[in-house]
Amino acid sequence: MADFGSYLLGAVQLALVALSLGYSSYLLRRKLLPTWQGAPARLVEIVVAVALLTWIAQLLGTVSLLYAGALVGAGLLVLGAIVLWPAGPVAAGDPPPPAVAKASSGVVPPAAPPAGEGVWTLTVMVGAIAVVVGQWAITAKHALDRGIFNFDSLWYHQPFAAEMAQTHSTTGLAKVETVFANWFYPQGSELLHAVGMLLIGRDTLSLFLNFGWLGVAFLAAWCIGRPYGRGSLVVVATAIVLASHTIVVRAPGAAKNDVMAAALLLAGIAILLTAWHRAVPNPRNTSERNRGMVGWPLAAAGLAVGLAAGTKVTVLALAAALSVAAIALSPAGRRRAAAAWWFVPALLGGGYWYLRNLIAAGNPIPEIERLGPISLPHPEHLQTGRPDFSVVHYATETGVWSEYFGPGLHDAFGALWPLVVGGAALAALVALVRGRDRAVRWIGATALFGMAAYLFTPLSAAGAEGEPVAFGINVRFLVPALLAGIALVPLPRLFDPPARRWVLVAALFAVLLVTDRADLAARDGARTFAALVVLLAVLVPAALLVARERGAGRGALAGGFAALALAVLVLGYPAQRHYLEQRFANDGPRREWIPGMDLDAAYRWARGVEDARIGLVGTSAGFAGYGFYGADLSNRVVYLGQPGPHGAFNAIPTCDRFRAAVDDADLDYLVTAPFLNFLHPSDPISSPEARWLRGSDAVEPLLREGPVTVWRVGGKLDPAACGAANAPLREVPKTP
Repeated sequence: MADFGSYLLGAVQLALVALSLGYSSYLLRRKLLPTWQGAPARLVEIVVAVALLTWIAQLLGTVSLLYAGALVGAGLLVLGAIVLWPAGPVAAGDPPPPAVAKASSGVVPPAAPPAGEGVWTLTVMVGAIAVVVGQWAITAKHALDRGIFNFDSLWYHQPFAAEMAQTHSTTGLAKVETVFANWFYPQGSELLHAVGMLLIGRDTLSLFLNFGWLGVAFLAAWCIGRPYGRGSLVVVATAIVLASHTIVVRAPGAAKNDVMAAALLLAGIAILLTAWHRAVPNPRNTSERNRGMVGWPLAAAGLAVGLAAGTKVTVLALAAALSVAAIALSPAGRRRAAAAWWFVPALLGGGYWYLRNLIAAGNPIPEIERLGPISLPHPEHLQTGRPDFSVVHYATETGVWSEYFGPGLHDAFGALWPLVVGGAALAALVALVRGRDRAVRWIGATALFGMAAYLFTPLSAAGAEGEPVAFGINVRFLVPALLAGIALVPLPRLFDPPARRWVLVAALFAVLLVTDRADLAARDGARTFAALVVLLAVLVPAALLVARERGAGRGALAGGFAALALAVLVLGYPAQRHYLEQRFANDGPRREWIPGMDLDAAYRWARGVEDARIGLVGTSAGFAGYGFYGADLSNRVVYLGQPGPHGAFNAIPTCDRFRAAVDDADLDYLVTAPFLNFLHPSDPISSPEARWLRGSDAVEPLLREGPVTVWRVGGKLDPAACGAANAPLREVPKTP
């Protein structure tokens, strides 16, 4: 259990990295975009800070130097280099406006809300944010009470992060099971979780990291509506999606990367729209365009989209559409230069993982096996989980729509899901056809393209033919395009009259409350914790920002935020102790035990194991491998499999090879489990590894729960002693 000293050391290391890179990004933005201010400037700074942290971690990880001390040192070195870097011709030729000059003197002038933004609409916006944060906090509290329970987080998100933290490298492929080749997924999110693990020595930050991306999404939404005096309305509209069930049950208290990718794409859209409006003072007369859009503003937007592509492969279609929009919105004579300003930062932001795949597998996206008649290098699989049908495969099958797609959309987006999904699609269509300016029309086209691309996304309707059981889980692939579409709802000229804007904001807030069942949070036992989170994360910062707008001095503002940070630091220690005491303890009601699949006792056992090598076989264990790393993340967890060409990793097919693999892995413990039947999870398929251990004195069973056994490995197994058991693997069919 972490004591207060180690907690404080972790907090100091985290603060040093955050402050050094945060101030570095502020200085860079001030040097390269000196006339940007307010919310768009903060958004650019956040994107740049994330990019700096990502690049530092990737560089250190490439040479196996990804350590906490190295991260702190690199952050301070970057800050020193930027402080010493002269302003240069870009900043010198673009002087700050008077408001910025006054701010630099230490006096922050009062700033009126943008046109169309009144006190009451801003109050409704803060209320919408509070509703979403409160619902997220409920899920986070459940994870704080018993451990991360999201399936994908236990399966690969957190194991990938833990492997980076343990090996201090980003070049390895952490092969966690033998069904999916998800070690080829881009790992921008997992890298940030690994940084958190290194800096504080535990995985506590992983419970709350997505709250930061929620804030980025809201900031981006404000910036999208800001040029039109609709910032608060766009925030309320996006809140409907961000509070949807498909997000609330997966993002908070977990390591899912859907919100990170969506927030970065939304940030790219917001920066692009801001740049376009700054480059075209009168959007109705594009002949007034100057050349200000091509340059650092376009680079910042491209960087955000590149970071999104380096987070989740399913956003590539939307990222490609945004790339086309960015170039199309650039001046006609400068589109070649615009492409360079966009794609170079985008590739720097997300290309690392695809380059790693190209080196390891000969294919940057090994999931793509063919391009027309051309076969691409890809890993072959002995085992498969379920067919990867897309939604469009069932386009005309009404039975599937009524039995799976309709209920799945209801579960994901609530009782008003036709209004949510249809409204986002209609808003994108209206923007495309009758958008108030060229930029809005292109964003509408981008959102529509993203929605259409979702219909063709593999695994969006995964499951046996006629039984797309994974549709409801994977409808989250639609979220980035849905956010882009719903952000356009308040922008039409129809809502220019103030009375209509009030009707719209009331309607949006009502949809938020009804379809996302905000009332359920008030009945949950975690509501007190949620109220505290809302106070610290929403109400206090909002009050401080109001004080700033009313002319509070910079010192008072800094003091307020410092006090808030101190409060979070003080409250964080008992919260972390509680988490580590309860993490995977499985001592409450059985329905709350993690992870299920007959692995609950094994998870409980792993809590007391440190600095051990634990082998896993049987994909049920592989899909829930994270619990075996231990509370201090010191256990090395190895899934035993057989490597193959192009990064393939398959089940070991015979007893003698399996015993040899156990010997080669030099294990302290071994966990054997059945094959996880994705189509019928309650009916697992037998896996032969436990039988292959029979008769050996080198292993002894420590505990059993159903078909799962934890073995102590005390010596070498004899591959030659398999005898009749050395028959080829037959228990696991190629397709269940």
